Formats: sequence, structure tokens, C-alpha cells
Amino acid sequence: MTRVTHIRGSRGFSMVEVLVALIIIAIGLLGIAKMQALLLADTGVARVRALIALETSSLAASMHANRAYWSTASSWNDVPSGLTIAINPANTSSPVTASDATLQSAITAALANEGGSPSISGSGAPASCETGGASVPCTPVNMAAYQLTQWEQAMHNVVGNASTNVSCNTSGPPVNAVTCTITVQWYENTVNANTTEGTAEQTYGNAFYQQQYQLVVNP
Repeated sequence: MTRVTHIRGSRGFSMVEVLVALIIIAIGLLGIAKMQALLLADTGVARVRALIALETSSLAASMHANRAYWSTASSWNDVPSGLTIAINPANTSSPVTASDATLQSAITAALANEGGSPSISGSGAPASCETGGASVPCTPVNMAAYQLTQWEQAMHNVVGNASTNVSCNTSGPPVNAVTCTITVQWYENTVNANTTEGTAEQTYGNAFYQQQYQLVVNP
């Protein structure tokens, strides 16, 4: 009796199996690409936030260095509403404005006519804060104007058109001490991590990405 053995030949992958494998690989690659985009966006956001924190701290340091102006309410007329300063690089004609008329006059002298660039070499009053002037030293109000205009330009160079508001009053604490609040607002360009963020962007627009950093200073 002869036994006949049938040997089944090996078979390859079917077209359906290949397509399923390709779909799985494609989904994985898309996930990796999204993760990389999120990481790059987060790195950029962290960089901007760190720069804003550093620049804001530098303005606070300038206030401490010029206490003759910032810590004395009478130097800015001690108006009931306090001293307010708006810094907006997008406003090229008047990027720095102040409620104190004397400070505003010094700021105007510190800004050149083109693009709001600080006038550090002309005859503007704050020019003496850098060059020494003739025989007249830089007064506290001129120093404050010089610091603000220089800071506005530096802030614009590192983070773009972030708007800043400086508000000073004597409400404390401590009692009757000058307290200044520096508030910086800017917009962030981020990558939507999920559908919730995508929906929020469509609903609220750019306001969804508006960020704020605040620092309280006692000059």
C-alpha cells in the first residue's frame, strides 16, 4: 500500500493584510509627526515665556535702580489714579505713553520720529542718561523715560508686539508704599493637541491664545 503525502506550498501575504499593515504604519507615522509638532511648539512657547519673564525682571531692576523716581509718588504728581504707563510697540508713533505729563514729555524727547526708536544720540533729554550730556546729569524722570524707551525696544526685539501696562499707586502693602504692577500680554502660536482646543480656537479666535504675565514690584 502506497501512501501519498500532499505537501502544501507556503503562501505569501494577501493584499488585504498588506493594506492593513500600511494603514497601521501610516497612523503611527502621523502620530509621531503630531508629537514632534507639539514638542516644537511647546519649545517655542517656553522660549517666549522665559524671555518675557527675563525682560519684565529687567524692568523691575531698573525701577529699583531709579528709586528717586519710582518709589516717590510726589515725583509723578501722586494723582488719585496713580501712575500708568502703556507700552505698545505696534503703535509706532507713540509706543510709550504715561499719565505723568512730566514723564511723558521726557519720553517724547527720548523717542525719535521714525518708528519710535530711542533717540540716544540726539539732544533729547534722556540722551544725557547714556552720554552724560554737557554739565547736566540725568534727572530721575529723564532716567525713567530713558529706561522705558530702551526697554520697549528691547522687548520688541525679543518677543515682538507684546503689550505692557505699568500701574503704580500708594495703596501698599506696606502702607503708603509705592507698588507697581507690570502686566505683559501677548499671543501665542500653538498646535492644537486635541479637538477641544481646535473647537475653542474656532469659537474664541486669537483670544484663546492670549497670554498674560504679571509681576508686582515695590521699587
